[in-house]
Amino acid sequence: SVNNQIILDTDCYKSFEFGGTAWIEVMSLIPRKRIAIPLNTNRVPSGTLRLLLRNGKVEVHYSVNEVEACCTRECGDQIIGVDKGYREAFIDSDGFKHAENLGILLSAESDYLKVKHQRRNKIRAIAKAKSHKRNNIEKNNFGRSKLNSRKARHTSKIRNIVYQAVHQIVDKAETIVCEDLTFVVKSRSLGKNTNRRLSGWVKGLLAEAISNVSRRRGSSVVLINAAYTSQTDSRHGILLGKRAGKKFYCFDGVVLDADQNAA
Repeated sequence: SVNNQIILDTDCYKSFEFGGTAWIEVMSLIPRKRIAIPLNTNRVPSGTLRLLLRNGKVEVHYSVNEVEACCTRECGDQIIGVDKGYREAFIDSDGFKHAENLGILLSAESDYLKVKHQRRNKIRAIAKAKSHKRNNIEKNNFGRSKLNSRKARHTSKIRNIVYQAVHQIVDKAETIVCEDLTFVVKSRSLGKNTNRRLSGWVKGLLAEAISNVSRRRGSSVVLINAAYTSQTDSRHGILLGKRAGKKFYCFDGVVLDADQNAA
């Protein structure tokens, strides 16, 4: 049971294009009076719609046929291993880095939210201590509309970057081999700031993007156990070597890129 959305079939609305943008006219509680809603796209929706009201804005959701929405690009013909990362979304077994600015964006957003919430907590403490200021502070400082809008923009930007990176991989890969990171990783503490930033790693989005894009473009995904992939010499397939940061030191003195070696 929800109070912020309704479902409209094709008899309950009319969609059209006007002024270079798409519009829908939705039936209202007043007979023969429809509500006109401009959309931020020029693609006219069709079929059953779901209207959601969030933060004073209307979201229009509609379904599309996945076969029709499928990319026309075909997948490649290689077997490519990929290593998922925080600084860059993926490093493939050919040594190419995809979405190299991912870690910078995630860290910047995490650092911004840290400072933002610290300031909000200070204001909240003042409101508790000084009752004559409480109403004014709560009215003007504790809204979430700006934070929610920023979060939506950040999420959309990260999704675009990750999906573009996966398309680059599928361009040359018929089979993608990657590590299964669905389990909970328990590791040593790396410090408050590093742990906070790593908590925002979008490993779920990385897995979702690989699954969706590969299915639509006809490539296959092979998941493997991630254990020891960063400690194995990829040239020989044996546990001889040591990873230190971004470098992997082999038993014979050769130094490899650690992420490419894992891929």
